Amino acid sequence: MVSAVLWSSAAMVGASVPVAWWAFSTDRPSSERVSQNLAGHNPTLRQAALQRSAVERLVAPLIRHVGRRLLRFTPIGWAGNRNLALAKAGLSGRLSAEQILGAKVLISSLLALTLGLRIVGGDARPRSVLLVVVATAAGFFAPDILIRARTDRRAESITRALPDLLDQVTISVEAGLGFEAALARTSRGPTSVLAQEFLRMLQDIRLGSTRSGALEALAERSQVEDLKTVVLALRQADALGVPLAATLRTLSVEMREKRRFRAEERAQRLPTLMIFPLGLCILPALFIVILGPAMMSGSGLP
Repeated sequence: MVSAVLWSSAAMVGASVPVAWWAFSTDRPSSERVSQNLAGHNPTLRQAALQRSAVERLVAPLIRHVGRRLLRFTPIGWAGNRNLALAKAGLSGRLSAEQILGAKVLISSLLALTLGLRIVGGDARPRSVLLVVVATAAGFFAPDILIRARTDRRAESITRALPDLLDQVTISVEAGLGFEAALARTSRGPTSVLAQEFLRMLQDIRLGSTRSGALEALAERSQVEDLKTVVLALRQADALGVPLAATLRTLSVEMREKRRFRAEERAQRLPTLMIFPLGLCILPALFIVILGPAMMSGSGLP
């Protein structure tokens, strides 16, 4: 009996050797196609670098190099303030303080050099000198102005989207979902700045941060007063054990009322804002149309 088992096992092993040899030595059609595709696409490091744009290959490294050299001469805390401003603008992962500093110096230097050639060429009038000074200052402060404008637009977008997102989160929590699950379900909808911020907060929680710490980091990144109010209320509710659904319901009502008050305030400012285009554009044309024919007939013109 034992010998029969041994003989059958040996026969099975012997039969499997040719099958294994065929499997490992024979090229499959799919593997042949993969090999052909890889053989036709084997870029070198130089080719991969040349596939990038000229800005990524030349301008961006130059800006980083200049900013890294000049960063040591900046005041204490300047880099931290720039990084905070970039975080408020939503650019913390794409730009850095040294890139901002390099861009400021290079833009102002190019403008001063370009306009300074006119003075060297003989146009040394005071107006030309003033133009060089103004252009240099404008080039130096242009990145800060652009970042500030992006920050304001981002804050306005967060403020507008906050009441609607709070309503959706409140409905989800009252339906039985947890706070993180409700945020994840709501933020997967239409993409907005606020939804991206909440998704980043959920990533911080998954990576080990506490809910209170993730909410505090969210408030520091956004620097929006309404969102700070929401974060403070949620942290207090979490610390004191207050029902989260009731807190969210109160916050959603408060944020909707604030949005309505802001809309009414803007509507009340419209008559004041209309004075300038009315006085500068409409009234002169109206006076010309009404008084023009009378003046022409009084002067005897045909």
